[in-house]
Amino acid sequence: MISEFDVIICGAGPAGCTAALTLGSSGLKIALIEKRKFPREKVCGDAIPAFVPKVLSTINPQYAKAFEGLAGRNKVNICRIVSPGKRSLDLKFIEHGYICRRIIFDDFLFDLACQVPEITVFQETAVEDVSESADGIKIRTNRNQHLKARLVLGCDGANSLIRRYLTGNDTNFNYCSSAVRAYFKNVTDNPPDTFELHFLKEFLPGYFWIFPLDGNQFNVGLGLPSAIVNRRKINMRKEFLRIIEKVPDISNRFLKAELTSEIQGSLLPLWSRKTPVSGNRLMLCGDAASLINPASGAGIGQAMQSGRFAGWQALKCFDKNDFSAKYMKSYDNTISEKLWKENRQYLMMRELVLKNAWVLDRIISAGNKRVSINKKIAQLLG
Repeated sequence: MISEFDVIICGAGPAGCTAALTLGSSGLKIALIEKRKFPREKVCGDAIPAFVPKVLSTINPQYAKAFEGLAGRNKVNICRIVSPGKRSLDLKFIEHGYICRRIIFDDFLFDLACQVPEITVFQETAVEDVSESADGIKIRTNRNQHLKARLVLGCDGANSLIRRYLTGNDTNFNYCSSAVRAYFKNVTDNPPDTFELHFLKEFLPGYFWIFPLDGNQFNVGLGLPSAIVNRRKINMRKEFLRIIEKVPDISNRFLKAELTSEIQGSLLPLWSRKTPVSGNRLMLCGDAASLINPASGAGIGQAMQSGRFAGWQALKCFDKNDFSAKYMKSYDNTISEKLWKENRQYLMMRELVLKNAWVLDRIISAGNKRVSINKKIAQLLG
């Protein structure tokens, strides 16, 4: 038996849930498929940009209001950058961003989606096969369920099966970053409202991070390009522990710290080049579309923006009754117009600044000497 829907969304992370919420009041019949059961962990830096409440507000102001009342999020508005030469620069942003565990934030978005009557949720359900017919896309799951829709959104992460179906390609490690992270409590000498990026010479353009959560908890991690990890055969877990135990100005802050989780790793598909994010009856969002910031490794904001744009494009498709690859190109154009320009700045930053220790040192020195340069850097990063 085939269960028919108007839209099938594969993946219930920030991209998938945002797309589902965008379509929730449209009257369309939506299927939201998630391979795991919520609440679930997601290896991430847990940084949520300041514009996320605005994204939610454009869908439904009540969603933004609900986010403002979410317990477990910690406000930050200062980014401390520490250069390889141990120079530090504090960048203050006008608006607050947030650090919130993904197990909390993702569950918040998922719960909102579950409350929408038009959305049918499938948990612990993995997509195993994708096929196309004249009037739709068919999905077969690990539970031997057969679903069909006129449109499918691939929000299924770095190893997206929907992307593989669309492009025929697996994840390209030359355009990825590898990261490990763990949770600690009682890390010392933490400036208020501040998240930290420590650039170590041996790992450029990657960095070590310390992000403060509520309750004296911290998300701590290390990320760098996968190509470097593979070429130099770097053991990420080993290097992560070495930094905490032996690197001056970092190790002393962890003398009384307590590890409260496992050290876990993840693969981040970086937005290092333009690639197709749509096709006949298909759109890709978030990590499946490789929309992760190539300099910072941030991806939650872009995932939610792309989910919203995909939802809006879906509404146009149903209005025109056109699901062709040609008409879907409008989604590619929107992603390019709204997000690529800023991303290109980060690509330039990575290549011209973050790969060069002496350049990074000089920029930080200049930012400390002149307020105008400090503000310019903050504006560029913000």
